[in-house]
Amino acid sequence: MKAQIRNRLTVTRGMVAARHDASSPGRYAWIWVLPLPDGRFRVALQEVPRHLVDDDEWFYDPDLTTRYDKTVDSVEEVDAAVREAGGDPGDLDVPWRNDCPF
Repeated sequence: MKAQIRNRLTVTRGMVAARHDASSPGRYAWIWVLPLPDGRFRVALQEVPRHLVDDDEWFYDPDLTTRYDKTVDSVEEVDAAVREAGGDPGDLDVPWRNDCPF
């Protein structure tokens, strides 16, 4: 994991994300990591219909498809969980650099 990503997760407690291949052409997908208040980290792979993102529409939990969701106890476990979800930990970045809408 890149040092700036580790710092974002542990110091500023901010979310990071990476684009991922969607299950169909009509969807976008991201893997994201969210620091939780109890010190653990949630790693998820979620998809949303393209038209909602492209049209800048509001979307809610029923619009999302969760393909992977895991909570890990420490930042050291994040990379393995991202790989388990099918992602590359080296691709994690701040959400605005990969258009993550979550």
